[in-house]
Amino acid sequence: MQNPEQERHSWLKLSALLGILLFIAILTIFGGDADAGMNYDNPNLVIVLKLLQAVFVIFIFILPAVLISIFWTKSKIHYLGLSRRPSALTMILAGMGILLAMPLINWLAEMNQHMHLPEAFAGIETWMKSSEAKAAELTEAFTKGTSIGDLILNLFVIAFMAALSEEIFFRGVLQKVSIECFRNRHLGVWFGAIIFSAFHMQFFGFVPRMLMGVYLGYLFLWSGSLWPGILAHFLNNGMAVFLVWLSNRGVISVDVDKVGIHESELIYVAVSAVFVLVSIFLVYRIEKRNQTITLGSTDN
Repeated sequence: MQNPEQERHSWLKLSALLGILLFIAILTIFGGDADAGMNYDNPNLVIVLKLLQAVFVIFIFILPAVLISIFWTKSKIHYLGLSRRPSALTMILAGMGILLAMPLINWLAEMNQHMHLPEAFAGIETWMKSSEAKAAELTEAFTKGTSIGDLILNLFVIAFMAALSEEIFFRGVLQKVSIECFRNRHLGVWFGAIIFSAFHMQFFGFVPRMLMGVYLGYLFLWSGSLWPGILAHFLNNGMAVFLVWLSNRGVISVDVDKVGIHESELIYVAVSAVFVLVSIFLVYRIEKRNQTITLGSTDN
């Protein structure tokens, strides 16, 4: 299980990480109109944008996290949790938990969609809706292909690269640094999850994304390995990509994003929530037992 390290300059590291995110957010906000004239119906342009997205996350997430871990932590590259091997059962539970969370996520997203700010913040709400609409337009452009090549490229960019880069940055570094600063593991997990959700600037999906960040955060906290979270994150994004691809090809007609949002389907939401809680609890017990066995064998 992950232990909070007694690192030096933890608050300075946290300030640097938040500064990176703030800088990227400002560029995104003020550069938002630059793509207004782009023709998303041009398949070649969309492919270029996907590849640029893959390169972009390397420079904004992976590279800063690797550099901070190497030059600013005691454990060097091992700080990220990529070198620790989790148990196979933990990986299976992590994957099953996120897949079975779909009705719960859909229900939370539906509740979040009905959020309204006070009248005094009407301008902010308008901007939030505009930001959400732009994100939805880009997502639709990225996922509207029907070929096997489209599916593979989307799984690589939207599922794998997003999972790998975001877990390395938000869990591998930001969460651990937050725990060092706050001296509280749970506060560090929740703080990292809030920043993770806020950074996406899709405010009408803030709550489900934050809670997914909490789930991923506890996977990392209790296993000490980033791989269960990467797998869960990949499966969450990858399942969405795959289902949209099937819908584009006319294989399925059911809108999976709507499963669980109707009052008659609340039982699905309840069962989904139970499965998620049971999966994360089992991961905790498995990793605690494994740690006890490891400590016992070391003492002998």
